[in-house]
Formats: sequence, C-alpha cells, structure tokens
Amino acid sequence: MENRSSKRWRSAKLFDASQRFLVECRVMDLSPSGARLRPESDRPLPLALFYHADDKVFAPAALIWIRKREIGIRFLDANATEGEAAAPAPLDAGLRNGSPSDESRMMSDGSTK
Repeated sequence: MENRSSKRWRSAKLFDASQRFLVECRVMDLSPSGARLRPESDRPLPLALFYHADDKVFAPAALIWIRKREIGIRFLDANATEGEAAAPAPLDAGLRNGSPSDESRMMSDGSTK
C-alpha cells in the first residue's frame, strides 16, 4: 500500500473594518506578528482589515504588501487606535494604492510598473 501524505492548507477569512466578509485566503505562512496569504480573488482590499481563522477571532491587521497573487498582513495590537490601524508603516504604497487593474497586472506578471 502507498504511503501518501498530503499537506492541508489552512484557510483564513479577511473582513473590513465593519467586519463584513471580503475574501477567503489560503494561509501560506503564519507568525505571531503577521501572515502571508493567498486570496482566492484579486479584489482590492482596504489597508485596515480583520483576520479570522480557527486560532484567532477577528484579529485587527494591516495590509503591508502585495506580490504575485499573495499579500502580507501585520497583526495589530487590539488596543491600537483607529488611526494606527488605518495607517501602517508604508511599504509598497504604490502597489496598495494603485487602481485594481494595476494590482491585477502586478499580481499576474510580478512587475510593479
């Protein structure tokens, strides 16, 4: 008999500041400070959002980067003010703030214009 092992990917959901569902994501990498995620769609995402998975309930997070159909988020302190959640340290700000078509092009071919 064959000995097979399959890697089960963890999933997470992202929500906006009003805790409305945005997108389901595959968790590629997870640490106490943040996560590398692969969203199921390339819809534009807000900078301030909430991460939800089995181990965290609506953890506040900030979108930090977008590269090749993956995103990076940083978990924020639950006591952070709204201004801190909405304005994380800018990294790749041009990518986050570009039009959806710019993000789609960047995500499909890896270029940043």
